[in-house]
Amino acid sequence: MNETHTSVRHPRPPRPARILVNTIVTTILRSPWHGMRSNRLLLLTFTGRRSGKEFTTPMRYVQEGDTLLLRVVYPWWKNLVGHARVRILLRGQMCTGTAEVLPEKDGEVVIKVHLKG
Repeated sequence: MNETHTSVRHPRPPRPARILVNTIVTTILRSPWHGMRSNRLLLLTFTGRRSGKEFTTPMRYVQEGDTLLLRVVYPWWKNLVGHARVRILLRGQMCTGTAEVLPEKDGEVVIKVHLKG
């Protein structure tokens, strides 16, 4: 049988649109009204591997016990290679954890965040 492998390309929205949407979502998740979105979205804070700057981005997640699964299609995930320490704002509570980057598949990377008690 002939197998055809296709990679999925995710078009990147224009930078101003990404900044605006991320700012609005971040503001909501940090507010007392976070319950509107906290069941599906969290804030992930990590340190840039080259710049040393701290970055925060809203992410969709699935929770399995003390593990969060995040799907990433943009290359910033490389900052999390090597079991990077991260901070998570999850349902209004700040948590810490360690990120584990799983192998890329179809243009997506799955990041497992192991939460610390």
